Amino acid sequence: MISGMSAAQFAEQIIMAERMGKDQLYKNQMDRYQAQLDAYSVLEKSLNSMTSKLDKIDSDAFDEKTVSVSDDNASVTVGSDAPEGNYELLVKQLAQAHQLTKNFASEDATGLPTSGDFTIEIAGETLTLDMGAINGDGSITISQFRDHINNHADNPGVQASLVRTGGSVEFMLTSTETGTASEITVLDNGTDFGMTERRKAQDALAELNGIEIKSSSNYLENVIDGMTVELKKVHESGQPSIITVGTDFESSEQAVKDFVDAFNLLMDQVNKLTRTMGSEVADEINDKKKDDDDDDDDDDSSSGNSSITEDQLGVLKGDSSVRMLQNNMRQAAFVASPNGMRLSDIGIEMTRDGKLKIDDDKLSEALKSDPSAVKAMFTDDKGYVSRLDDIIDPFTKSDGYLDLKQGNLDKQVSRIEDNMERHDYHMQQRYQVYLAQFTAMEANIMKMSSASGLF
Repeated sequence: MISGMSAAQFAEQIIMAERMGKDQLYKNQMDRYQAQLDAYSVLEKSLNSMTSKLDKIDSDAFDEKTVSVSDDNASVTVGSDAPEGNYELLVKQLAQAHQLTKNFASEDATGLPTSGDFTIEIAGETLTLDMGAINGDGSITISQFRDHINNHADNPGVQASLVRTGGSVEFMLTSTETGTASEITVLDNGTDFGMTERRKAQDALAELNGIEIKSSSNYLENVIDGMTVELKKVHESGQPSIITVGTDFESSEQAVKDFVDAFNLLMDQVNKLTRTMGSEVADEINDKKKDDDDDDDDDDSSSGNSSITEDQLGVLKGDSSVRMLQNNMRQAAFVASPNGMRLSDIGIEMTRDGKLKIDDDKLSEALKSDPSAVKAMFTDDKGYVSRLDDIIDPFTKSDGYLDLKQGNLDKQVSRIEDNMERHDYHMQQRYQVYLAQFTAMEANIMKMSSASGLF
């Protein structure tokens, strides 16, 4: 054409100008709704973190115990129900598994019975082998016999093995369980097979605060409520181990600090989401979008940049329910618990910006001086845990406030995507019309130019 542009280029330029307004409108709407979705996702994450810290306090944060043992003759683990106190443990004898051996020239040696029943009995369970069926020709070796015992479905709890001594082999049977009840009896056609006892079956014997304890195992489970003891060595000197069980104040203190951190994070996030999107929120949203894109494994996905920028006004500033959530949580933390105690009594004060601040020394002192009262202020009915849970639950429960808001926003995003698709289709049709018009115009101009050249 005279302008130097083709018909297609003319059509493209006009379509770009025509669609610019609606393209920008749809982009702005999409950015706004997506920013709100991302903001509600950040809020949900903070609320779930707060709930998990409350659950920790409500379960066993104030009941966990510490344990120490004065020597290495035993190891001890305790649960939250273990009673506090000092215990004297004297290990007199360790439990051990029964062990028998019989000498053979080599692992390829034969000479095993060729008929009758070969029986191995432990704790009332018996393995019976028909030697005529498995060794009628006398060819089975001691190593094959070992494998036959170990792999048999009726093995009563014995491990067969070979000990190579340099000139011969010891065929060894060891009970898989310790204690006198797991003694091994080996008979060939009802008579003793002639094995040598290398280690006798033996129960563990100990005293706990002077009380005699007998066990088939070296593991004494729940010997005292919530306490499990593993016996490791006999007290040769006769001096007992001292076991000390106490309250794990560090665990309790950390649980309270985690609660305060989660509370402050939530207050901070609500401030940013309802006012100005600070860098922390923007970064968190960007990270989440990048993770989502990576999970989708979509090569055409964006780089994960969020539509929410640091200088953008908080996209939830018009959501009064979120602001009410924040106010209710601050009020719940400020009011006294049912037992009359306040957070300030254990060193937790509310600052002017609505966050909580801990006096570590005062918290530690409160936990050590009256741990049951501190526990009660959090875990009693209508205590701080249930009080805050009641405020959070309507937001995070299935079909709760956040689910409904996110569901409505998803519908808005889908509606805009449909509008964009229809708009794009309409613009493509318009492009074809313009292309046809400019192509015809270009053809007419070419004809006129050719005709004028004849004169």
